[in-house]
Amino acid sequence: MRWFFAPGVLLATTVASGCADPRADEGESSSGGAPEPEPRQLVDAYAWLTAPPERDVFVGDKPEAVECPPVDGYGAVDFGGYPAFEVHTDFCDYITVEQPLGEDVAAGEFVNVRLWHFDLNAAEPAIGVAAVSIDGEVRWEYEVEIPGEGALASSGWVTDRDLAAGTWVQFHVHNHGVNSWNLIEITAEPAP
Repeated sequence: MRWFFAPGVLLATTVASGCADPRADEGESSSGGAPEPEPRQLVDAYAWLTAPPERDVFVGDKPEAVECPPVDGYGAVDFGGYPAFEVHTDFCDYITVEQPLGEDVAAGEFVNVRLWHFDLNAAEPAIGVAAVSIDGEVRWEYEVEIPGEGALASSGWVTDRDLAAGTWVQFHVHNHGVNSWNLIEITAEPAP
């Protein structure tokens, strides 16, 4: 029952990072001003659709033969209380999915991607890749050696231009082996 391991790690991370300031219960920021804004979710785990080849930013990495059935290969899941989009690479070794950006993002905001992968296994050493593009531009990429241990990838970038709600955002995974990748969120908030 692999579902219980990763959420415990995520919960421990959230609890440990949320206990530093006793004023958090009062809704104040650590600087004593107005409450700090919560990160805004930009995508919906249940709204991802397979990207058509003509819009797939990652099509250059696509192997000639791809089998990637929904349900077994990919889909939205409850990831320990978090909605997530999961890709099982034993059924789906290449996928790009897309959806319109759910909210406007202003230039100068910080966009964060949070992704969990379980232990990565393959008969031969390889590289696993997960990536996010917005408006046709790759903005986040995560590469990991296979075999490898499960890990949480959480990083992002400060936007250099405004992005309107409705702009296409794509999530991509490719690797070889029996692995599971879970996109937990893509969020925006004021830059630190």
